[in-house]
Amino acid sequence: MTRARKIADGLPYRVYERRGVFIYSIGYMMPGGKWAFRHKCPVTDTVQIAKLRSLAVMESLKIGADYTEIPTNGFARLIDDWFEWQRVLPANIKGKRSASTIKENLSESKNLRKAFGHLNVEDMTPSMAYDYLEACLTATDPKGNPRPRPIKGNKEIALARAILQYGVRKNKITVNPFNEIEKNERTDTERRLVTPEELALAVEMGRKIGGPQHIVALALQTAYLCVRRSVEVRALTRDAITDAGILWKDGKSKTKPSILIAWTPELRATIDEALTVKRNKGVGTMYIFGSLRGTKYTKGGWKASLDDLMHPCAVEAQKREQTFKRFSLQNCRPMAVTDKLEHGDTDTATATGHTSDAMIKKHYDLRTVRRATGARIRG
Repeated sequence: MTRARKIADGLPYRVYERRGVFIYSIGYMMPGGKWAFRHKCPVTDTVQIAKLRSLAVMESLKIGADYTEIPTNGFARLIDDWFEWQRVLPANIKGKRSASTIKENLSESKNLRKAFGHLNVEDMTPSMAYDYLEACLTATDPKGNPRPRPIKGNKEIALARAILQYGVRKNKITVNPFNEIEKNERTDTERRLVTPEELALAVEMGRKIGGPQHIVALALQTAYLCVRRSVEVRALTRDAITDAGILWKDGKSKTKPSILIAWTPELRATIDEALTVKRNKGVGTMYIFGSLRGTKYTKGGWKASLDDLMHPCAVEAQKREQTFKRFSLQNCRPMAVTDKLEHGDTDTATATGHTSDAMIKKHYDLRTVRRATGARIRG
């Protein structure tokens, strides 16, 4: 139920604005009491406030005062259909996304629903994608402090493009309006190369602290030794341990062949140490790098344990006058690839599971100096 306006503000029916101490917000409230959309910006940004008011008026006209449910051809419904289509696709079909990717997509789709869920797909235009990307550049936290999210915005618009392409496939629309959208460029992207000293300090401090931090530290070392992704390391189970080495399943594709990383003395010692970390009484160690309760770590639980390891590492490094910067499982794979390329290993592509050298060079090769021999004078 909507209330009468105390002050005539010139806004359409069901469009409400609020000026807080830090944040200005404006949105459209549907008959059920939920917000169809709600835009926010710092209350001090008068230029952005004017833009959001105009945008809210435009979007409210598309919704209409009698809007009561998701349109049959609405983008929100298309999102649901796309996820259902992904669920039923066979594992060996091109276009099928991995479970970890779908989980990430579900999180990304929440913002897409807020921005475009109330629209019919045929009403969506390229300019809406650009407005979304621009909003990501000027995003703020709840206190009004700048918190740009350009890369997340790129990922969310990429997901919206994939969903709209599914709409083309199903004859919901004839042309995908989000095709050929120029992504946000990020100038502060850091290519993080973890040093051997940083990894060694993390393992040392993990052993000293014990418990979850010990487990996390050994996982970081295993990710480096086996050139593995974060999701693969956290999901490693006992049945992957063989006499010949560790049999890794690809974390992004169920159809790719498994990769056997042969034992080295360092890898064997790391896994044996992980299995001896004391867990809670009565629990097993199905997951090599599982929690003290024997369960697989959630992303949130893993992040908390990693934070509790990285902070004392930084403190200790400062005492030793040693350079140290926080890193995670995601940084260990590029570290390993760079190390293998630097030493001239010929099995780098096999170890990563990638068939394209271009992918390896683009995402994992962090060498600052490329080494080569000069040409010879030939007679």
